[in-house]
Amino acid sequence: MPMVVSEEGRLLILEDPSDEELSRVKDHDGPVIIVLRKLGNVNVQGKHPMNIYILRSPSNEELEALKAQLMARRVTTKEVAVEGPISRRELLMGRVTKVVEKNIPTYFENACRARFGCGECVNACPANAISIVNNRVTINESACIECGLCVSRCPTGALAMVGADDNEYVALLNKLNNVRGIRRITFTCPLNTRESRDGEYIYRVPCIDSVSPEWVAMALAKSLEVGVECPDQSCKLGGADYAKGLINAFTESFKLSITEDGALSMIGGEEVGEGMIYMGIRRNDYIKALTRLRPRTTGVANELLKIFSVHVDDVKCSFCGVCFAKCPERAFDVGRDGNKTVLKLNNLKCIGCGYCARLCPEKAITVDRAKEFPMSDSTDVVYDEVITCKMCGRPFDTRRHIMATKVRLGIKGDPEWLYLCPDCRRYYTAKRMLENALGMKGVKSYI
Repeated sequence: MPMVVSEEGRLLILEDPSDEELSRVKDHDGPVIIVLRKLGNVNVQGKHPMNIYILRSPSNEELEALKAQLMARRVTTKEVAVEGPISRRELLMGRVTKVVEKNIPTYFENACRARFGCGECVNACPANAISIVNNRVTINESACIECGLCVSRCPTGALAMVGADDNEYVALLNKLNNVRGIRRITFTCPLNTRESRDGEYIYRVPCIDSVSPEWVAMALAKSLEVGVECPDQSCKLGGADYAKGLINAFTESFKLSITEDGALSMIGGEEVGEGMIYMGIRRNDYIKALTRLRPRTTGVANELLKIFSVHVDDVKCSFCGVCFAKCPERAFDVGRDGNKTVLKLNNLKCIGCGYCARLCPEKAITVDRAKEFPMSDSTDVVYDEVITCKMCGRPFDTRRHIMATKVRLGIKGDPEWLYLCPDCRRYYTAKRMLENALGMKGVKSYI
């Protein structure tokens, strides 16, 4: 059977390929799907395992879902120079150093929050291969062990690997809105060669460590069962322990059931999020999923779920608005409640970078891992009285901020200009200067 190439030209699909066709696979730049309907097995060499997908008599639903996932792939493996003797093939190709193909994380700077203080990827890396230099994530490619912990720990999806990328995963979940018959997603690594069961989609990741809690929540919110399988219980990367921890995190925080083979399942099987569309923006998609799952929460927020608690000291807060203006995730908001201004907080938006706490001039903010699941989208954290301009009557500040300004500037008494809006204050200042220049007495009114 001849080769079938996708419209994009990067996804190669072969069905019961001949030896000649298989010999061309290693030179193909992109993922390859090999469908076996008659052949018992094939031997493919020269490709990274995350670029080869072998399906034995797959269902139409499974094949369509895999195609949707791989067509959305935006990252590739890399050839990395390593120490050691070079092969004869490398010598003939003119290489003077030994290279290996590795699944190195790709960095998306526009999604990164390192410049705001986030360092989750650095803290997660067991090989110390990640550092932050000039507010950018730098990866030591030679030291990287391809575990994917940095990818799963990143709260914003700024790191992605082949097979562990929000873009791929969202394409799959959105495709399942139109592809019926798949009821379970099972995450596993290339070492697991078992065939998929009826209604199951096997999602191959570089390592179980790369499966983020966001992905699990997004699938559960669509009423899909979720399995996390590590085929090697003695894996040096700790995938088996991470899989258990991830399952425990969700059973601790949500009312879920466990199937006979250890997968997470919605109790009752009702369709919670049928037809949900995800956008590929990790935190936004996660918030959407957690909001759908909120009726099932036990009230506990497990540490792995990346939910943070922000405490604002009501006594220290001056209502300056720095937290509201500078938060990179727009977790803070300001509203009105009658004649009062309210500082609101959406805990689900917070990624725990601590930028607000460092910028707060009053040191009134602390950020910690949440122990309780937030039961509403927004929480009122601080109230303050709205101050209106004594000249034009326009609201322009809050009582707390005015008092803090007096202390900071060492203002004594209660000068009348302090209760004027910026526009009226300029007019007031100019008028007083003119009066002083002309030797006039102060006017009793603001006219």
